[in-house]
Amino acid sequence: MKNALLISLFIIVSNGISIAQQNYFGVQNSKRKGMINAKMNPAEINNLSKKVEVSLFSINAGVDNNVLSAQDIIDNPDVFDNIFDNVEEPVNLRTDVSVMGPAVGLRFDKWSFGITTEVKAKVDIIDFNPELGNSIIQNANENNVQTSINIPENQRINASGWMELGFIVGRKILDTDFHTLSVGGNFKLLFPGSYSNFGVDKLKATIIHSEDETLITDAIGSLNLSYDERWENEDGFDLQDDLWRGFNPGGLGVDLGVNYMIKKDNDPLLNIGLSVKNLGSMGMGSNQRHKNYAVNIPQNEYFRIDNLDGNVEEIEQQLVDSGYFTINDADSDIRVNLPRTMSAYLEFSPVKTFQISLYGQKRINNESNNINLSAADLIVITPRLVLGKFELYSPWMQHQISNFTGGLGFQYGGFFIGSNSVITNLIKNDSHRADIHLGLSWGFGS
Repeated sequence: MKNALLISLFIIVSNGISIAQQNYFGVQNSKRKGMINAKMNPAEINNLSKKVEVSLFSINAGVDNNVLSAQDIIDNPDVFDNIFDNVEEPVNLRTDVSVMGPAVGLRFDKWSFGITTEVKAKVDIIDFNPELGNSIIQNANENNVQTSINIPENQRINASGWMELGFIVGRKILDTDFHTLSVGGNFKLLFPGSYSNFGVDKLKATIIHSEDETLITDAIGSLNLSYDERWENEDGFDLQDDLWRGFNPGGLGVDLGVNYMIKKDNDPLLNIGLSVKNLGSMGMGSNQRHKNYAVNIPQNEYFRIDNLDGNVEEIEQQLVDSGYFTINDADSDIRVNLPRTMSAYLEFSPVKTFQISLYGQKRINNESNNINLSAADLIVITPRLVLGKFELYSPWMQHQISNFTGGLGFQYGGFFIGSNSVITNLIKNDSHRADIHLGLSWGFGS
């Protein structure tokens, strides 16, 4: 089990930079409406500030965890040797980056249209049990250690990557001098890249480590292992050849949204939106290996995990040959569910120079399921100073994993740069989030 976990960690790390489902919190509620706003809610395509909006690029990177702060790592570079000490709750980490390439939006009288390109991926550690983490570290650093673990919930290490080609369409249902009601949809072709998952569910076991061997006994539970068989090559873990599987679409995703705006003197006074995002799934292709194992090692019988050796396929065979691991489900053509969310927001502009927005997001799928991609629950409040083309905004977020963070950013025309955590990282020593977002767009026409 130790080797299998290390293999999964290696698979995730060797993916390189991770790119993921992530909203541009803070800037996405800007008074200047562009393609970032339309990605948040496709109904916002009807509210583009310019008749033609061209997004050249947008990048957003963030990492959240509930165990370590950046200051912990700076103060103690060896902190990973005892990272699970004094940790009582499950360990969680979300690494998110989003890269949106060229995107174009066109606003007409009642109809609006857009095309977007985006690269996404996710790297998550979900509810990792600190007792298991401690046993792995102790087995690596100490001798004659015996650890009993009882893990009732599914814990996962998950990484995925894909690309999207989105087609946005929106229509104004109602449009007067006083208010506007719009609807929209974003229909996305999904191009799968790579997917890996290591899940351990309802595990009860005793791990014994001595100077010469590491044994597991009195164990029962289930194990999920999913990975791209292209990892199995003579050069090791390398996906440089045909990473995007020939750019063949593997599924369809859908975002749906509605937007209501109250206007004062032709300017937005109150803007309210609701959207459901990432309905759909994608097939990972015939070269995906996906297996579920039942683990049953009786008391007084032992399985030596330090003897596991070779590539992933060879280790799988050693598990089966032991008689303690039984394949009860295998599928080479799995479908992975997108990180489904429901979000709502409110933007209030009492005067032309000030706006305050409230954004909330709720995950609507079960992140403990081995084929579901996760998304975080969160709420963000953002005051914004507006001086013509210049906007200064400060997002304050309560995040499911990293708790409370505060940031700062600015936007001038179509250029923006900011962070949702820079303030708390500067004034607090225990902030558990780090992120940055920036982008450039250009609009013309009235």
